[in-house]
Amino acid sequence: MSATGERQPMKRLEATRSLRSLIKGYYDDLFRTASEGRPSAWLNVGVPCEFFYAMDIFPFYPENYGAACGALKITPQLSAVSEAHGFSADLCSYVRATLGTVFSGEGPYGELPKPTLQVSAMNSCIMIMVWWRAVQRHWEVPTFVVDTPLVRDQSEGINLDYVESELRRMVAWVEGQTGRVLDLERLREVVRLSNEGKEIWSEVLDLRRARPCPITAADIFTHMFPMVALRGTPQYVAHLRALRDEIKQRVDEGFAAVEGERYRLLWDNLPPWFDLKLFDDLAARGVNFVIDTYTQAWGPRYMGPIDEVDPLRSFAAYMGAGFLNVQIGRRYDLLAELVDLYGVDGVVFHSDRSCKPFSLVQVELRRKLQENLGIPGLLLEGDHNDQTLLDRGRAWSQLESFLEVIDGRR
Repeated sequence: MSATGERQPMKRLEATRSLRSLIKGYYDDLFRTASEGRPSAWLNVGVPCEFFYAMDIFPFYPENYGAACGALKITPQLSAVSEAHGFSADLCSYVRATLGTVFSGEGPYGELPKPTLQVSAMNSCIMIMVWWRAVQRHWEVPTFVVDTPLVRDQSEGINLDYVESELRRMVAWVEGQTGRVLDLERLREVVRLSNEGKEIWSEVLDLRRARPCPITAADIFTHMFPMVALRGTPQYVAHLRALRDEIKQRVDEGFAAVEGERYRLLWDNLPPWFDLKLFDDLAARGVNFVIDTYTQAWGPRYMGPIDEVDPLRSFAAYMGAGFLNVQIGRRYDLLAELVDLYGVDGVVFHSDRSCKPFSLVQVELRRKLQENLGIPGLLLEGDHNDQTLLDRGRAWSQLESFLEVIDGRR
């Protein structure tokens, strides 16, 4: 608070400025790759970009692009284009936004260049199959699907052997499509950089355990871009190192991202990219979301270090036990661990209309947390990318009532 009792504006991270340059550089490289006739690949987030950096094939993640559409609040207009082409309004808003750009040539960065190929994996969302097939038909792009059987907790035994064989098939197919041969020594170097960055990301997440927490959920979600699209590159490591050092300085100085931090909450699922200001507005009530499940998908508890000696098998283990490829027990164990480590008072389960695989088990997860740990949970209906699917007033009312529940339990 200021001397007049007014709350000061949220202090943003200096690293956010360099992040803008990093993202601009990434998209500049995408368009330069196309203009120079070099190969590029569209990947879904369950496919490691490290293979493609090692083969000098530019990796592009349409999910990241969809988030940019959401942040700029243009998903509804791009969705209208997709729907005019026969795609349902009930599809994921990432799908609708990206296909809207593909069909119209309009979007945050203009017309996206046609990729050389596409690779998807079955370890995330079945909607990817609809998405990639639509792009395949529109642009006649060759497409490869990595099969990843569902597992209970870990990918091991025959399941692990199978996913490793799928990765080897993928590599051979990409080599045949592009003429680029995977050099294992080059892959090991990319993996080394990827591991270095993931270790720093782990430190960033751990620094949020401090009381008061040094950053907000809006900060951490904003800085997820390099974790998805730039793993294994020097600029990814340099950016994360600067981010960690700035946050560590805040902790050392006792800096509070939320003045008078009163409620330490956990956010489950993707955030509303179009309304990250929601977290800032809640800060005025002393609320900070000190940890989240989505950031863990690229963190130490789901995507730990990859074995540099045998990266293919290690990647197979990661891909086979991805965030949405395991049974509910592992999701619950993750929540329980985070609640304990971060001193969480309550969990907000974002029931995301566009991400049904992530959302369907939230009712059961909320029940188990309440019964086993006495931690209350709120189911908050919305969408990660389409602002027309979030009733801000109703959500705010629910959140205020939830804070009262937490107060009543103290």
